[in-house]
Amino acid sequence: MTSIIGAGFITTEVLNGLGRHEYYLTSEQRRLFLVVGWADWIQTFITLALMKISICLFLLRIVDTKHVVRGMYALITCITLFTAMSIFLFLGVCRPLRAYWDVGVNGVCLSNHQVESVVLAQGILSVISDLILAALPAIFLRNIQIGLRTKVGLCLLMGLGVITAVCCAVRTALSGCMTNPDLTWAATTSVGWRLPEVNIGIVCANAPVMRPLYLFCRGRLASQTRSHAGGISKESMWPGNTPRAAKSPVWRDESNGTSIGDASVSLEMGLHAHDDGQPQSPLREKPYFIMGGGR
Repeated sequence: MTSIIGAGFITTEVLNGLGRHEYYLTSEQRRLFLVVGWADWIQTFITLALMKISICLFLLRIVDTKHVVRGMYALITCITLFTAMSIFLFLGVCRPLRAYWDVGVNGVCLSNHQVESVVLAQGILSVISDLILAALPAIFLRNIQIGLRTKVGLCLLMGLGVITAVCCAVRTALSGCMTNPDLTWAATTSVGWRLPEVNIGIVCANAPVMRPLYLFCRGRLASQTRSHAGGISKESMWPGNTPRAAKSPVWRDESNGTSIGDASVSLEMGLHAHDDGQPQSPLREKPYFIMGGGR
């Protein structure tokens, strides 16, 4: 949703002068460009923070040891506080705020160099957090008993954060455009690097949890293919023929009647020991790790 909002902001900026010299613009276009650009920066701060927090919460579902939990919540707290500080500074860029985009209003504003410093500080923290979050999955998944193909895929997907960090570093290096009087022309390259930074980060945050949907769609497609071919189609393992596992909060070892884990973990994450596309019965296999809940 924030990506769609950001795309709307960028489109409005382009329509009101982004990529053109300011002397070609009307006063109304300059005003709208500054208004939308100010809102776009706040949206960017929020989107990047939510993306990083979602990755942290995903990692907490993989490993829930005490030191990992503390480290992840410390990182979440740091990201939240620094993002709130950046937003607060942008909200108070001028007093009254309207003076930021309306030259006819007298007010007290932060200088262009101070605004640049805010963007620089946010960019540096973003690069550091991107590199940390890109490296952690490889460390956490190293000893998890899941299929090698699944493990490598998750590491590669989360490792895209390195590309996000590179885009953020370039965008941060170009933050000097904030002091350029011809801002609509000078900001073009910075905005161009901000777009892949945000959208690749969103892919990193969302791609790992798309696996259950992929397994579900693949199972349904295979079932329909067998049905049309006239063969005997079995119900797909994901998730149709596991009503007990889907409805029960725990798996139960029928040999001794003891609870052995949270059934929602494997169903939701789609992580199995055998990554060969063959269904594995949850009533016979014990879960390989328990993410959260402490069961």
